[in-house]
Amino acid sequence: MIDKWFIDDINKAAAGEGRVVVTDAWEEGKFLLNFLPSQFVLLPVASSDLDEIKAKYEAETHHAGEKVVFYTQRSKGELTFLLEYAETQGCIVLDDMETYIRKHLFDAIQINTQLPKAELLVAAKLSKGKSLNWWKGIAMGLNKPMETDKLLMDLLAAPASTAKNMDKDVWKIFTAEVFAMIGKPQTEQPAEVLAQTVMDAIFDGLVSNQISASLLSIYHRCTSRHDMDAMMADYIARYTSLKEADPLKAHPDHPFLALDHALFKRLSHAIENGEFLAGYTQYIDARIQSRQAVSYKVAWLKDVKTIVEFKNGELYKVASLQVFATYYRAHFAVLDTAVRHLYAAWLHDEKWLRPFQYLYEQAEKELLDKWFALAKDYQPSQQGLLKEKLSGKGRIAILVCDGLRLEIAETIYQQAKSKKSNDYAFAMLPSVTENGMSALFGCEGVELSAQARYAHLKTQVPDVEVIQADKLNSSITAQHLVLMYGDIDQVGEKKQLAALKDINNYEKEIVEKIDSLLDMGYAKVYVTADHGFVITGILDEADKIPAPHGDIQKLDERFCLANDQQTPSSINLIARQDDFCGSAYQYYAQTDKPFITKGAYGYAHGGFTPQECIIPIYEFGKDAGVEALQVNIANKKELQHVAGQYFKLKIQAESSSDVFKQERRIELHLYEGSQQKSTQIVTIKPGQLLDNNEFEMPSAGNVKVVLVDAATKEQIDFCEVKSASSRDLDDLF
Repeated sequence: MIDKWFIDDINKAAAGEGRVVVTDAWEEGKFLLNFLPSQFVLLPVASSDLDEIKAKYEAETHHAGEKVVFYTQRSKGELTFLLEYAETQGCIVLDDMETYIRKHLFDAIQINTQLPKAELLVAAKLSKGKSLNWWKGIAMGLNKPMETDKLLMDLLAAPASTAKNMDKDVWKIFTAEVFAMIGKPQTEQPAEVLAQTVMDAIFDGLVSNQISASLLSIYHRCTSRHDMDAMMADYIARYTSLKEADPLKAHPDHPFLALDHALFKRLSHAIENGEFLAGYTQYIDARIQSRQAVSYKVAWLKDVKTIVEFKNGELYKVASLQVFATYYRAHFAVLDTAVRHLYAAWLHDEKWLRPFQYLYEQAEKELLDKWFALAKDYQPSQQGLLKEKLSGKGRIAILVCDGLRLEIAETIYQQAKSKKSNDYAFAMLPSVTENGMSALFGCEGVELSAQARYAHLKTQVPDVEVIQADKLNSSITAQHLVLMYGDIDQVGEKKQLAALKDINNYEKEIVEKIDSLLDMGYAKVYVTADHGFVITGILDEADKIPAPHGDIQKLDERFCLANDQQTPSSINLIARQDDFCGSAYQYYAQTDKPFITKGAYGYAHGGFTPQECIIPIYEFGKDAGVEALQVNIANKKELQHVAGQYFKLKIQAESSSDVFKQERRIELHLYEGSQQKSTQIVTIKPGQLLDNNEFEMPSAGNVKVVLVDAATKEQIDFCEVKSASSRDLDDLF
């Protein structure tokens, strides 16, 4: 508001000849020159008579006819050569800024404020753009002139520029309030140091959980601003008082990953020593629920909570393998997910991980005891699943993921936007890739060749297309599609426990593939697997299972093939008289631990645990939305026999008066094989025929055109374009 008062004074004083003298003996009003209108020429005048003569000469010689403001630190009574201007034309006296402000304030709001001079001056400097109501609040003591919190946020976000742009008087009062806020004696500090001092005080309060409401509010505002992420990372890195901090005493919103790691180690030690864990879980709950600490807390804390609090519940009621599978999916799968995440995070810290592994093993033993008690009723139900699911109506795609165990599929299911159902099946035994894949593709026996398996499915579903998942793009127009995704099993067998970090990332990849298939117009998308896997964990030699004796045909990490029946021993084995690779007997240990073999340990499959044998049959599909304008390729017949070097694509839209079908943006994709050659975007309206899209035929002679909705990426229509020469050659054979 003071900017307006000063401008009004300047304009009034310059109403005559346009010469205004501003006196400011104490330089308290110099900040007002920042508000000087652009049509005025500012001539600063030093404190001698000669300086006044020079200024007057410059004004009359170089600025005749212009409006000039002379600014001097001489009082009006000390003026000599400028006195004439001051007396006869215009003069604004700022020698007593307090009086100047109080007079204008009273004239504006009719209130004599009791604000001290220093606060009054600061209020004036901060009043630019403020209303009279703001001044009334200040004058009556209802509000403080300085918005300390806002200025402090500016300082923390950009220390140097904030200090540079702040008036020295404002800075002095601001820093005094800041030091009072953090409870420290005021000292002269560079802006960057002051900002770190403030953040250190905030961090001290968070670490001890003794932070004031005002500082906590500042911290929460910092964590909610993404433009401060880099600055916050620097503040955190420079904080040096964490060494002796107690993670259980810290505020749950704190930003220190190191405290989360310290909490994990404390909890691990408590588990190992049989301590009461309620205090730990209460704190972890608070930490997990913290919205302000989203970017500053480890994701695996919720997994720690799952493991520590897990109970098998009503497992005792399970009386069949079918009920068991439902129980595993609905109740136990989260524990397998939690353990997998924790192994990935703490793989290289076995000392601290072991107690959590122990808790898991106790819960899993109960599960496995129930599973193996029902094992005599186990019947694989994997055979011919692909054919069965592809027999449905509409466009159908199946994502076959090698090694996708049920708990990962369940995580994917929870993340997906367009889920329909989460069913299961029982895998073939042993639960190895060639066995499970052969069954999925409907082969009569074990088929080692992937291409032979694909060929067999094609005899059952002639129009099916089988491709690797990484080859998926809009050129794929098959009515029935099978995508092969082998990353989980490949990386697991190669990297063992180290693969678990990679597997965590594959969940997102699979969700993206599901979304892509649905966007392409597939009405149903299924996700299934050949088998699952177990995490054999941190192993001692005593954990490994001695190999059975006798006529052993093959000893794998998770199963044994033999030609003779094993005699009872200290090893509790499950025997199955199923033929596999010519063996008479299959043997499985009633545990998730491996037989002693020459191979690496960590990730394994082939055994007879629920994690290996219960496979997902999960369905995804979009709900019917608003029907879009129908569009199709109108000249498909012509495009089957193109003569010449170019062809025209004719696109026809239906006639419609529906307000939701007024137009549609279409992408025109041209593919030569699976390689995209060009893309065009067109907009089509109801009843419109677009026939001006001309394309060059490729040298190979054939090309595929695919129409894709520009917004949803749904495939709308497609056709093969064939040159006349290639068509004629085809007719010869």
